[in-house]
Amino acid sequence: MIKQKPNGSSLKREAVLFALLIFFCTSAAIGTSSEDDQIVVPLQWVRPSEDVTDDVPRVDFEDRGWIRKWPIESGLQGLPPTDRILFYGIFDLSAESIVLSLSPERAAERLWTLPQREAPDSRVSWINAMDADGDEVFYFDSDNDEDFADEEPVYPEDFGFGSTVYGIRAESEVHFEYTDGEQVKEKTIPVDVVKYEQYAKKRSPDNPKFKGHVFDMRVGSVELNGEEVKLAVVSGIDAATYHAKSGDILWDLNKDGFFENETESRECYRIDSPFNILGRSLQVERISPSGDEIVLVPADVEVPSKSEITKGEPAPEFAVVDVHGDTLRLSDFRGRHVLLDFWATNCGPCIKDTPELVEIYRANQAHGLEIIGISSDKSRDAVLRYVEKNGIEWPQVLEIENETKTKKIYNIGGIPSYVWVGPDGVVINPELKGDLDDLYDAF
Repeated sequence: MIKQKPNGSSLKREAVLFALLIFFCTSAAIGTSSEDDQIVVPLQWVRPSEDVTDDVPRVDFEDRGWIRKWPIESGLQGLPPTDRILFYGIFDLSAESIVLSLSPERAAERLWTLPQREAPDSRVSWINAMDADGDEVFYFDSDNDEDFADEEPVYPEDFGFGSTVYGIRAESEVHFEYTDGEQVKEKTIPVDVVKYEQYAKKRSPDNPKFKGHVFDMRVGSVELNGEEVKLAVVSGIDAATYHAKSGDILWDLNKDGFFENETESRECYRIDSPFNILGRSLQVERISPSGDEIVLVPADVEVPSKSEITKGEPAPEFAVVDVHGDTLRLSDFRGRHVLLDFWATNCGPCIKDTPELVEIYRANQAHGLEIIGISSDKSRDAVLRYVEKNGIEWPQVLEIENETKTKKIYNIGGIPSYVWVGPDGVVINPELKGDLDDLYDAF
């Protein structure tokens, strides 16, 4: 816990690199097996950050219902004077608890079961307040006893990128309970809270955006076909416990000491689906709730290696049926530039890009540009209405109506995503990511 007002210095990056140095330079236990055996892999904690992965997702407290102007947990004691408290928040750190509270239906689908005993205390409260000098401050119930009398104030530091400051950030280690089968266990991990003073969507001063992060990631090594490869496991719902039905398993296949956690990367796989690593089809049998151990077994079915869409490599072929019943093959457009537009009518950034796409298409369709829209919508009518309203003239494919899943073939995670294929069928840019400026220069 930070107990003094910050002086501008920070050891966070050094701590992250030191943690990685410990893991990658020590002789940690390595999981091994024969073709038919289980692979039991011991896992160690490491702090997830941009030094370790591509992106560090943050919990949106508002979306989870975890931020209010009154206490969320009952029976809180030792609070600062009420006229100094601005907001109350919580972290729920148990994956089981989060899934059960947010969606009982999803819990049933994912085989989560209600505990047959009193639920453990997995919720940790925090407070955003003002101190006696009028400085903004945070308090974390770090020992999770619902009493803030023994907690020191955490003075935040600026949060931003480069010269842009988006808000303030406070961090603390917190303690919570979770279940392992019918046994209640305890765990301590670091968390942070960011209060945004500048946000993409305009917010009033009395309704700021709060986001947070749970710094828990597990890493280990396994030997496959005589080759050692390092892996990492991250929770799918920003919890500090784990389950074989939620999260991602990452593999450092290029051995650069960095885990690529973008969906389209060949290093990133869903923990609840089979995958092919170094020619072995595997699946996760179980992972301990603490994250200390993961067990891999041969997959029930053979799965191909995950292809990576790479600049300068041939674009994967596909054949799909568009919304008018016409069959489209990527090879049908050989000799033209093709932009694969992965989008949906309920995607804000996709909607924002539509006028620019229409402008680019109208200006360059006669000069060798084609666009293929690949929509994630579940309603054909919604797509047709949007296309007509916005003057979209290029063909549209509805993923839900096709057995061939182009998004899966191209490893597309978030939308909008754009893959630019050249006249020779070779990928020019596999991830325009909403930045369409390069298209202007091509014609």
